[in-house]
Amino acid sequence: MAASRVVLRVLLAAVFVVSAVAKLVAIDDFELYVFSYGFMPLTLTYIVTRLCIAAEFLLGVLIAVGWWRRRVNLAAMAMLLLFSIFLCYAALMGRTDSCQCMGRLADMPPAVSLLKNAVLIVLVLLYGAGGASSAGSTRSAKKGVIAVGMTVAVLVAVFTISVPDSWMFGDEDMLYDEDLLQETLGERGLDEGHKVVAFVTPGCPYCRMSREKIGSIAKRHELDTTDIVYIEPGDIGRERFMGITYGSRPLILLVADGEVQGTYHYRNISEREMAEFLKD
Repeated sequence: MAASRVVLRVLLAAVFVVSAVAKLVAIDDFELYVFSYGFMPLTLTYIVTRLCIAAEFLLGVLIAVGWWRRRVNLAAMAMLLLFSIFLCYAALMGRTDSCQCMGRLADMPPAVSLLKNAVLIVLVLLYGAGGASSAGSTRSAKKGVIAVGMTVAVLVAVFTISVPDSWMFGDEDMLYDEDLLQETLGERGLDEGHKVVAFVTPGCPYCRMSREKIGSIAKRHELDTTDIVYIEPGDIGRERFMGITYGSRPLILLVADGEVQGTYHYRNISEREMAEFLKD
């Protein structure tokens, strides 16, 4: 029985740790998935997703060392139940895209992830009923100090390995060819009104994610999507496309009556600025 408890503890710890690391590696996809539901603004999404990753990793570590079995068991159950409620909501909405529970390691739609969570809940219950906590000789105060130290270390590591875009990127002017841009805007009838004009290329992952981010912003703020225009090399010719963007993409422009009012790349897209611009 002792061996089986050790195996169970290691298995549970591995699932939580691997899941956290996988989300951190694919943080852009995880952020976009959470943001797409419109529960919170983009800047808050950056923070909440990283806090979830840190909490999941810490739970895995505490399960591995076997400290505070009952409390850790309750925390793990609470996290799994919270995630499961969110997945039920996703399923009821008809979402079938990957919930990013395991990052890019596995494509898991909400229904599959709910099944995975059900199995984990059973394992967590078995873990909680598996006997006394290990490392029992370690004094509670000492364990508390170590746990606080681990928490701080994990939070610092997560926010250092993946710094939130809103912390790292501000207003940055993107380079573009003004003459070629004006010619293209005029030819395509984009020189009147307020438009978001995004130069993107197929196969570019950051172009794909820019489309998703802008689409979620438009949905959240009920923006007119006809004012959001994507231009690919095939639309205007590769030579002109590269001439306008200087080969840098995505290039996202806020254009008011043919005049560029702001520029973005993927990382520094501002939800507030874009929404206010298109609502003017």
